[in-house]
Amino acid sequence: MKIVIIEDEQLMAEALREELENLDPSIEVQASLATIKAATSYFAEHPLPDLFFSDIQLPDGLSFEIFRELKGAVPVIFCTAFDEYALEAFRQNGIDYLLKPIDQEMLAATLKKYQQLTQQNAPAAAFDPEQLLTYFGLHDKQRNATILVHRGERIIPVKKNHLAVLHKKDGITYGYTFDRKKYVLEQNLEQLEQTLGGDFFRANRQFIVHREVIREVQRYFARKLIVQLNIDFPEQVIVSKARAALFLAWLQEH
Repeated sequence: MKIVIIEDEQLMAEALREELENLDPSIEVQASLATIKAATSYFAEHPLPDLFFSDIQLPDGLSFEIFRELKGAVPVIFCTAFDEYALEAFRQNGIDYLLKPIDQEMLAATLKKYQQLTQQNAPAAAFDPEQLLTYFGLHDKQRNATILVHRGERIIPVKKNHLAVLHKKDGITYGYTFDRKKYVLEQNLEQLEQTLGGDFFRANRQFIVHREVIREVQRYFARKLIVQLNIDFPEQVIVSKARAALFLAWLQEH
C-alpha cells in the first residue's frame, strides 16, 4: 500500500511513518509533505497514493485545498486535534480520522478498517472537499436567503444575513439580528450550520457568528480566542484552541 503523509510537524510525520511501517511492512510511505505548495508541486509530477494521512491546518492554508485540486480521488484519514462536535463533519463525509496525539491502537484499527474495505472490493469512503470547506465556513455554496421564524400563529421571514449571532442556551436556539432583535429558532445549530453560507462560523458548541458582527479578536489563555462583537451581547464568545487556526483562516478569507 502506498501512502502519502501531509503534516507540517516533522517529528510527528516521522513518528507516523515509523508507526505505519511497523504495523505493516508492505506499506510504502512515498512522501511527507508539509505545505499546500509542496503537495501541489509533488503531485504535478508523481502519481496519487492509495491512501492519505493528513493534518488539516498547514502553514499556507488548509489541506482541504489539496484534495479539492485532486478532485477527492483518494481516501483520506485526517489526523486532527479538533474537538468532538467538529468531527461530525468528517463522519457525515464518510472520512475516517485520528485524534492527536495519535494512539497506536487507534492507528492500527483505522488501517485495518481501510484494508478490509479494500480486500472486500468495497468502494472507499467518498471524499467531498467542497462539503468540508462549506462546513467550516471556508467555501460558500448557494443558500436559501431566508429563515422562517414561528411566533404563535405568525410566521416571520428573517434574512439570514441579518442574523449576527446564533446562540444555543438551555436547549433552545436563539437568533440575534444586527438591529438587536431576538428570535427563538426551531432549528438547532447543527441544522442551521448546514444552511448558512461562508459568512458564518461555528465558534464553539454554543455559538455561530456572522463575519460582520466581529469587531476584533483577542488572544486568550490556552491558545483560545475571545471574539469581541460590535453589538451588545450578554455572553462571551470564545473560540477553542482546536478551532482557532480555522477561525483565523476564515477571517482572512472573508
